[in-house]
Amino acid sequence: MIFASLLLKTDVPSWFILFCLLAGALYAFLLYSKKTPWSKNTNRALAALRFVLVTLLCFLLMGPLLNQVTFFEEKPVVVIAVDNSASVPATYEADKFEALTNQLSEVSKQIEDEGYEVKIKTLQDYTSSIAIIKYDQNATNLESILKGIASDYEQQNLAAVVLASDGIHNYGISPQFMQLNFPVLTIGLGDTIPSKDLSIKALNYNKIVYEGNRFPLVVEVFNNGFVNENVKVQVLKKGQVIKEKSFTLKGDEQINSVEFILNAESKGIETYQVQIVPQEGENSTLNNSQQAFLEVVDSKQKILIVARAPHPDIKALKNVVDKNEGTETEVFIEDINTEVPEGPFDLIVLHQLPSIKALPAWLDSWIKTTNTFYITGTSSLSAINERNPVLVFNNAGQTDNAGPHFNQNFELFKIDAILAQRLAEYPPISVPYGQFEFKSQADILLYQRIGSVPTQRPLLSIYNGDELKSAVFSGSDFWKWSLQEYALNNNQKMFESLMGKLIQYLATKDDKRNFRVNTEKNQYYDSEAIAFNTEVYNQLYEKIYDQNVDLTITNEQGNKEELNYVNSAGSNYKVTGLTPGVYRFEASATVSGKRETAQGTFSVQKLDLENINLTANHQLLKNIASNSGGKFIAENRMNDVADYFKDLAAKPLTRSDEKLQSIINNPWLLLLFLVLVSTEWFIRKYNGSY
Repeated sequence: MIFASLLLKTDVPSWFILFCLLAGALYAFLLYSKKTPWSKNTNRALAALRFVLVTLLCFLLMGPLLNQVTFFEEKPVVVIAVDNSASVPATYEADKFEALTNQLSEVSKQIEDEGYEVKIKTLQDYTSSIAIIKYDQNATNLESILKGIASDYEQQNLAAVVLASDGIHNYGISPQFMQLNFPVLTIGLGDTIPSKDLSIKALNYNKIVYEGNRFPLVVEVFNNGFVNENVKVQVLKKGQVIKEKSFTLKGDEQINSVEFILNAESKGIETYQVQIVPQEGENSTLNNSQQAFLEVVDSKQKILIVARAPHPDIKALKNVVDKNEGTETEVFIEDINTEVPEGPFDLIVLHQLPSIKALPAWLDSWIKTTNTFYITGTSSLSAINERNPVLVFNNAGQTDNAGPHFNQNFELFKIDAILAQRLAEYPPISVPYGQFEFKSQADILLYQRIGSVPTQRPLLSIYNGDELKSAVFSGSDFWKWSLQEYALNNNQKMFESLMGKLIQYLATKDDKRNFRVNTEKNQYYDSEAIAFNTEVYNQLYEKIYDQNVDLTITNEQGNKEELNYVNSAGSNYKVTGLTPGVYRFEASATVSGKRETAQGTFSVQKLDLENINLTANHQLLKNIASNSGGKFIAENRMNDVADYFKDLAAKPLTRSDEKLQSIINNPWLLLLFLVLVSTEWFIRKYNGSY
């Protein structure tokens, strides 16, 4: 039922209408008070018409507004949320599932017949009919669908939600503890009795492996009903079986693990197919297979520590470096090691070198083309001054004792501020005393602290050159810091963070290319968009935008997709719709008149959580119904849904819609003026006057 009320409003006091009436009367009197050729009644009629016309025109000058309030009834709404994931029809025969969907449609009609407005929602969006729903979703997020309904119908007349699902929730936050302000009726679909089945629950492996290394791949096989039976698991690469193992399943409804040791052969993304050979009597083989995607990267970073003599600093530093899986450390001590280390290296650490004695020719050659880290000690500083590119000491053989003080303005890499507070606990060490001078612009990570007073003298300085990086630690004996931190905190987090990040920064080669394109991550699900991050630099190494980029994406079969986009500051270029597999991409653009290219790889993995578990979880549905004040209804009692809403007898809400608009915009008012003017003109004309 809809009804409305109308009310006139003006910006001036209502008694101003008297002036409008007076103006209309005065105008009519002046015009029709003199002698006329027509009768008195005709004259009065003409005066009345002119009075009304002038009065209305004056009234419009007051800016009248028409306030229209429309009242209407809003039916109570029922949302039928349908879990359209692939696991729902998997346990039904085709004809039985068709009968089930027809029954759901009939329930929807019965609810409408009780006076409710029914909306249908799937895991993705709203739809017009239950009959057209496709059950093809590879993941189920019941929390998301209920949360979306709560948001969509906030402050609306939502009577209840009907959730038809098998209760298999495998993505996102569990919905059973949600706080909802509407009741949820849950309809339990599917089969709660576990079928005889084998499935791969998970594949455990390192996502990044170094080229040439061996790595473990652990397969978790879930067994239901095949106790003490022999099962074969195979690992395939490019369709060929490269490893297989047979084992006897132990324990029903338990996970059995089998491990494979594989070789990381070539750089890039590698794909492995892991499958369980199907057993006789198995309910479903859809969950017998999974893929593993891993990235094979270049060999480890190689770090060489060269020392004048054995020293505890070397052991402390090597312990930190060796904890990083991506690094490989070699130590060379003068007069002890005779074999020349096998280079090249990403970083050379020189402990109290060079000294008075000349460096070996191979080392002297390497440090000219390699990033370096000088740990000076307090002697032979003249030789170190000559070779390091960071700073010069003028100390005349004098020493001092100083502790570390963290530079809060340091920005080359992040050090945890809470951990940095531990530096105050570190004991003083021996450092050169005297004047210093920087050879070039450097960043200071640590200043010297004398007692509790910080100074401006550098303790650890870093130089980031155009070609090479270098750092200088002014002094030695930082091994004491690691021992002190462990004694006070039972760990060495600050020392490991400080030295670990310094070594990682120095050993990493800066990318100086003017054109770079890479994906935000190396592995995507097929439901995600692949985001390409594009960086373009001019000759001054400033970022530039609005550059035309050609992008070619190639799949494993060699099929190519050619795309084009313009890089922007606000967002990355995104590509959707790629099928599972491994892809190579090549991007190219013209930068400063030169054609630049960038290449990379990524993988797309099918998000298929539904096939892992096909056993319905009605207890979850019962918890959702109970927590929301609703009701759980078994599949064979689906007609009880209509009875619930008949008993609920939710009432419609009366709402109002208020519109305020200027009366001068009303077309009927223009028509009225036209009628008044035309009628007056016609009567005058008909009676022989203009």
